[in-house]
Amino acid sequence: MQGIDDPASQRGIIPRAFEHIFESVSVAENTKFLVHASYLEIYNEDIRDLLAKDTKNKLEIKEHPERGIYVQGLSMHPVHNVAECERVMARGWKNRSTGATLMNSDSSRSHSIFTINMEMVKIDAEGEEHIRAGKLNLVDLAGSERQAKTGVVR
Repeated sequence: MQGIDDPASQRGIIPRAFEHIFESVSVAENTKFLVHASYLEIYNEDIRDLLAKDTKNKLEIKEHPERGIYVQGLSMHPVHNVAECERVMARGWKNRSTGATLMNSDSSRSHSIFTINMEMVKIDAEGEEHIRAGKLNLVDLAGSERQAKTGVVR
């Protein structure tokens, strides 16, 4: 999902999404933006906040009549540009559950969701404010190597 940095044509969907978001923010007129990122992992049916001070704490999924489904206690981190998004993602990536297999030395053992929450306030010609919010979930599923070839012992 991340790809490699060089050459630029090999960058993954996640860095390209960061670039697209902040490029759109930079050219918007009469609009203010607030962008937050969160990063969670689902491993053996447990949910962990990869950006929390204590990444071992288990979180719970909740449902709210107006907010919908959310993860209670998930930390949100303000980001202002692509570099900050990449730093936040790298910090969380270090906390993921991984292990070596015969096919991949750093195989992911978990699913993860990096979420970008975005709020914008646009001021129209009459000076009225209009608020919009959106969420982009970037999902990375656990390694999909064929189990027989990986050398993983259960």
